[in-house]
Amino acid sequence: MFLEEHDLQTSTKIDTLEAKYREIEAFTHLLFADMDEAERTQHEAIKRRFEELKVTLFKNSDHILSQAKHPDSGYAQKALREAQLNMMFDWEQFGLTEDMFFKLYQCHRNQLIGDADLKMRAALIEQILAIETNLTLLFKIRQLTL
Repeated sequence: MFLEEHDLQTSTKIDTLEAKYREIEAFTHLLFADMDEAERTQHEAIKRRFEELKVTLFKNSDHILSQAKHPDSGYAQKALREAQLNMMFDWEQFGLTEDMFFKLYQCHRNQLIGDADLKMRAALIEQILAIETNLTLLFKIRQLTL
């Protein structure tokens, strides 16, 4: 039901992605509606921390990419890469994979630099990935509380 590799290709029709989004949203809506208040509070707190980490990773990745074109001191590049590795370790502690990061980051980049069709496709894929991420965070919370 969730995204498959072929869904990420530019040949995938937007209508297909929209239908997949609606299906996933309908399926997962009940899982989130079923949370009690304590679980909802915990989920929101973890989600906030996750979003902060994601934004920092995106900014760091953007900076690393821009510096690749105009390298500065080797020490600064090394420090950025080490910070990125440490943040990716934190990312994985949320139960998310490096592959999920790359998919989200590609959507982020496509929304900044793509044409209208690519931006729309990236926004839909990002919405689907956000649901997958929220589910992963919810399952992580439930795993820790059992």
